[in-house]
Amino acid sequence: MLEAYLTPLLDSNTPATFFDLGLHDNPSQMRPALQEQLDALTEPTTVLIGYGLCGNGVVGLEAGPHTLILPKAHDCIGMAYGSTEAHMGALMTNPGTYYVTRGWIGTGNDPLEQYERFVEQYGEKRADRVVEAFYGHYDRICLMAFSEEELVDVRPLAAPVVRWFQERWQLEYVEEVGDSAFIERLVIDHQKLPDDFVVVDPGGTVAMEMFL
Repeated sequence: MLEAYLTPLLDSNTPATFFDLGLHDNPSQMRPALQEQLDALTEPTTVLIGYGLCGNGVVGLEAGPHTLILPKAHDCIGMAYGSTEAHMGALMTNPGTYYVTRGWIGTGNDPLEQYERFVEQYGEKRADRVVEAFYGHYDRICLMAFSEEELVDVRPLAAPVVRWFQERWQLEYVEEVGDSAFIERLVIDHQKLPDDFVVVDPGGTVAMEMFL
């Protein structure tokens, strides 16, 4: 989700690795994928990780000889809001919101694409039961972007997913402009606001309690 926003902030000499978006749907695979990359680093270094807690997908990640810095956020939507406080406020106000962002559309992992795969694999009736279990509890769908200009660009791309949600569950549709401050702090000035980040020293392990 964050690749398009992080890349412009990175120095040309800073190596970066971006992972398949499907890891969000399978948090149990996230830690092994991250661990493999960390273990491949030959020199001790500071590693910025663009994941929040993300369904406990980062829990158990071992720093080894490195220092790890992660946003103290529950997930990527928390980062899109600019702060955990703003995200929690939104969840308290509208807890049944499903978020759609540019990073999800057209990746093969958005809900409509998943549903179409399920129909091919399992048939329509079983696919309907699966998506009902995944998404039937939502009452609101939100298209989130970091600017009004981005909303204009992403709106037509998101339209099929939004229409599918509305036709199937009659969800309310809203749009929100987020705040890139959290992402910028991760790359540029995470040392100035340590309370916003989880810092794991060499030899440490990422624990859920660090995000609370």
